[in-house]
Amino acid sequence: MNTISDISQIAYVELVNSQKESVLKTKIKLDKGLGNGDSFLPTTLSSGNYKLIAYTNWMLNNRQNTFFEIDLTILNPFQKNLNLISDSTIVSYQTTAKKDNENSLLILDKEKYSKREKVSLFIPQTLERGNYVLSVKKIDNIPVPNYKNNSIQNQNLNQILTYLPETRGELVTGSIRAKNETAVVSSKIVTLSISDKNFIYKTTKTDENGKFIFILDKQTSNTVVYLQLSEADRENYTIKIDKKQVPNLSSLNFSKTTSISAKNLNAIQERSLATQIENVYFMQKKDSIFEAPAASPFFHPTEKRYNLDDYDRFRTFKETIIEIVLELSFKEYNKVPSLYLNDSRYNITQSKEPCLVLVDGLQIQDMNAINNFSSTQIESISVVSSPYYYGPKLFNGIVSICTKNKDFASSYLDKNVLTTRILRPQPDKIYYQPNYQISNYEQRIPDYRYQLLWEPNLTSSNIQQEISFYSSDITGNFEIVLEGLSEEGKLVRLTKTLLVK
Repeated sequence: MNTISDISQIAYVELVNSQKESVLKTKIKLDKGLGNGDSFLPTTLSSGNYKLIAYTNWMLNNRQNTFFEIDLTILNPFQKNLNLISDSTIVSYQTTAKKDNENSLLILDKEKYSKREKVSLFIPQTLERGNYVLSVKKIDNIPVPNYKNNSIQNQNLNQILTYLPETRGELVTGSIRAKNETAVVSSKIVTLSISDKNFIYKTTKTDENGKFIFILDKQTSNTVVYLQLSEADRENYTIKIDKKQVPNLSSLNFSKTTSISAKNLNAIQERSLATQIENVYFMQKKDSIFEAPAASPFFHPTEKRYNLDDYDRFRTFKETIIEIVLELSFKEYNKVPSLYLNDSRYNITQSKEPCLVLVDGLQIQDMNAINNFSSTQIESISVVSSPYYYGPKLFNGIVSICTKNKDFASSYLDKNVLTTRILRPQPDKIYYQPNYQISNYEQRIPDYRYQLLWEPNLTSSNIQQEISFYSSDITGNFEIVLEGLSEEGKLVRLTKTLLVK
């Protein structure tokens, strides 16, 4: 219907080379079908033709088209395999700006601009309501192929759906295997931890084949994941995380080898120089990243929190528990030291199940690992002093320890814990824009931006919108492109040319 879908919360974007190998992959968080991100192209990429593909888990169930694709050509001036030919007539690519559409809705406040001058672009209220991308970039002398987007049509789902949609967040799947034939793999509790300021801790239960599924519905910056069994016999099993399913790339068709005229060598060198200068000043022109909002742990507000700076410090974690945290005590069960609740109302002292102990969100099942942990590195201890159901398991209370540096997991060693990395969605950004009217500091920094503006999430309204940005030290023709999808599913594309002298 050409309307936005809210089925999936995660999209995947990959760069595929002509050998049909994925050389770059990123995850995009979707909000009601919309999302955006960016990728930094490494200098190891060879010059040549590529495909940019995008898909969701749910789209992999399509029988014919499992992804969106668009052609892309990359010229790498840092490698010697750039194919330059002397006969420029072989190449028939667009090299000049197209004339503006007389009926274009985009309006500029001036006909031409000087370097580092403020540009005001007006988008009239007659633009159809919808979601759009706005881009202003230099029209290079380097020839640009006239590629067309290959949109997906005729969505035909298989009768047997293999891939689950990520409707509530990222899916992490895997399985456990028994080391001996007598151990069963069904109904085992598996936990997942991501240590961070806003840590993630999840529990789930395996099916009859030992498979498990986690749903990650919270944003964190950490990509390291810890998986373990929350079982007394956890040493009898191994954990394996599934590889992420990818679309079948065998049907991709690539253009022939791209040849660029040797007459364009100067333009390529100028662009390469500008890129290197911009990279040198990258730290001064960083994009603003939105940190994930502070989120309370899953047991909030049932916990009591001890901020250790409010108390006299004791040497070790064990001494701190004994002297300060009145709700807890150390006891041994089968000669294994564990933390138990002291509250006699729940008869916890008679139970075989200890408390759930978390350090920066990582579950600790061997208390010997933290008994002698220095209390000077601990910021706070939170205690839930009653039985607590979380997921499929009942815990006899919760002890959550937050360290000052949130780095305990990086030094924790346990042979029964699987440590791995997963791809996480990109954080939201505000892309860098200079302001030469108020910043003397920016006046002294070289500005070799070929991309003057990139607004990936522009929403139209019923009033005229003014969007301001600054030209750079690069002169020439710049193309303004506004494109997107109206609320009725109509594709909209508006262009205009900006001249900088």
